[in-house]
Amino acid sequence: TAELNDKLYIQYKGWKRLQNLDNWTGLKALYAECNAFARIEGLTNCRNLRSLFLQENCIRRIEGLENCTELWNINLSNNFIERIEGLDKLKTLNTLNIAKNRIGAKGVEDLTELIGTTINCLDIQDNLIWDPDVLPEVLMQMSDLRVLYLKGNPCTKKIPNYRKTTTVNCKELRYLDDRPVFPEDRRAADAFNRGGLEEERAERRRIREENSAKHDANMKAFNDMIEASKRQKREKDAMRSEDKFTDETDPVESPERRMRKQIDQWKDEHADEIRDDAREYAEKCLAQERRGEAPNTTDVKAVEANDSVSGTEAATPGGTKEAKDTATELSAEDVREETEETKREASKNEAKQDHRKLVYEDIWDDLPSPTSTTQDATPLHKGNIKERGHTAATEATSYTRYAEKTQAAHPDSEAPAVVPPSKFAFSPPAR
Repeated sequence: TAELNDKLYIQYKGWKRLQNLDNWTGLKALYAECNAFARIEGLTNCRNLRSLFLQENCIRRIEGLENCTELWNINLSNNFIERIEGLDKLKTLNTLNIAKNRIGAKGVEDLTELIGTTINCLDIQDNLIWDPDVLPEVLMQMSDLRVLYLKGNPCTKKIPNYRKTTTVNCKELRYLDDRPVFPEDRRAADAFNRGGLEEERAERRRIREENSAKHDANMKAFNDMIEASKRQKREKDAMRSEDKFTDETDPVESPERRMRKQIDQWKDEHADEIRDDAREYAEKCLAQERRGEAPNTTDVKAVEANDSVSGTEAATPGGTKEAKDTATELSAEDVREETEETKREASKNEAKQDHRKLVYEDIWDDLPSPTSTTQDATPLHKGNIKERGHTAATEATSYTRYAEKTQAAHPDSEAPAVVPPSKFAFSPPAR
């Protein structure tokens, strides 16, 4: 199934040879960067290849691309290439990235292969190009060149006024090194080429004046449009004031009025279809909340019932009127039953509520205070067992009187409201 794949990722493998690609006939993109390839080979059957990424390898020559005539993008940066060659068969090549190589050490002859190519974006930065004649002899001969990266080469320091000169000579250039080439920059560069710095300053002054005049013209046109609209409205109002017809009774219909009339007619004919019950219920709930009333849950059931009825009608478009009435009656009956069930549950919950009131004033009237009990407490030993037992009996009697009071106050209750504390249970220690 190799011929069915259009992408192949073999980067970071450490391989030394590019091979075994004979069956990859449908390959369109090959990612083979960061390996140890010394040559470009094995691409004989890859005739549909469009993108080739071979950066950061050990390639010394551009070769083996004769059959890849559909190549659009090639990346050969960070290799050991000394000369640009082998591109004469690539008639559709658009982007060539060959930065950080060894191109240009022998002069302009290393780049003459670029003349007459269809390359649109060329990246040859950080090479060894030292001859300033590369601009007139090579770059100016590339008619399709739009993007150029040339920085990092010794020739940029030898070309006088490098950026302006390059902009003037490469007529179609739109991006140079690290920033775009705007039309104003091109005009200023042309002026500098004609008359030096003074001419450039005068050209930039003219550019500012033109921009200001263009802005003023746009604002004037906008104000004129506003005034024309106001004048037309005043004339229309004056004519209407003297006319016996109004906008609603005018026999001559305007396009806007005709369209509005058609929309209103359609809304009247399809009122049931465009009715939004959920929105109506939400607006009703908001109105009730503003008045301080609680929303009625019955309306929710009614909305759901209407939705179910409309769904039944949509499912059975040929249904009779009797079936629709039956569905409406059933839905209303379901709403009533659910409402009654809700009321019964609410009344049952109210019946289960415990309305007993717990009185705290006289709970421990007959018991000693915690302070006195703590102060009078004595360690338990053989001599005071009877005394402690008498105290526990007294506390139990006090609790019994309190339970009788609570039962008398609430005769319907089944048990006292307070459970007796465990401290009343007293058992003498074993001897």
